[in-house]
Amino acid sequence: MAGFNLDGIERMMVFGAHPDDEIIGPGGSIHGHHERGGQVAVVTFTGGGTAAASPAAMDAMIEQRRREMKAADDILGVDTRYLLQVPSQQVYGAVMGSVPVYDRDAPGNQLTLHHKLIRLIREYQPDLIFTHSPDNHRDHCGIALITSQSVFQASEAILDHLGEPHNASLVLHYSVERELEGDYSSNLVLEIGQADLDAKMTAMETQVSQTRGDYLQHFKDMMQGRALLWGAKHFGAGRYAEPFHVSGNTPIRIALGR
Repeated sequence: MAGFNLDGIERMMVFGAHPDDEIIGPGGSIHGHHERGGQVAVVTFTGGGTAAASPAAMDAMIEQRRREMKAADDILGVDTRYLLQVPSQQVYGAVMGSVPVYDRDAPGNQLTLHHKLIRLIREYQPDLIFTHSPDNHRDHCGIALITSQSVFQASEAILDHLGEPHNASLVLHYSVERELEGDYSSNLVLEIGQADLDAKMTAMETQVSQTRGDYLQHFKDMMQGRALLWGAKHFGAGRYAEPFHVSGNTPIRIALGR
């Protein structure tokens, strides 16, 4: 396991199934990147409406979570937020093509999710993409599945109507509920500072819609513990870090000095 830094990374894009996933996963790295003058875009696939207590309350929940997203963006330093409007818990269906993704510029106002992601990657031109790893949430698994396909085809000289090809040189998978394991075990660690961890925790506290039971405190404790564990393990006592998995489709390239 080796440390890594973001030198040379200017534009970062984060895929998140739900409005708080980018906080739980790479929230500290987002803040640190912003503080160093970098740009950050978050792609939120669903509105998180199923956090509501009943189907009748889902629209109000989606609106509340949009306000919470804005508050978190201000804290972490997110410049751009794309909302894909996939219904919560139906991302896997969108990956498989059975759930449409709406787009004001698309013929008939809808695109496949795969094509939508290609367009967004080509439009924003990120150097680095953070995305989900598979876990026990169907939405997360769907995004983990489609990311490598969309990143690869965004770089190909095809589908000209979706923009100019762009190669996102690095894709990192992050964990939300479960630690990275198996084929997605952590093999890259990003150190974050105290200010980055503080911003991450403060951003999570804006998610007041997520106070059912001990949900919010559960994630705050997990985020704090994860940052302490990975920081101490790889950088020393009193240091903080976030763990990721480097996608095998976008290996780190190390050139010989000439």
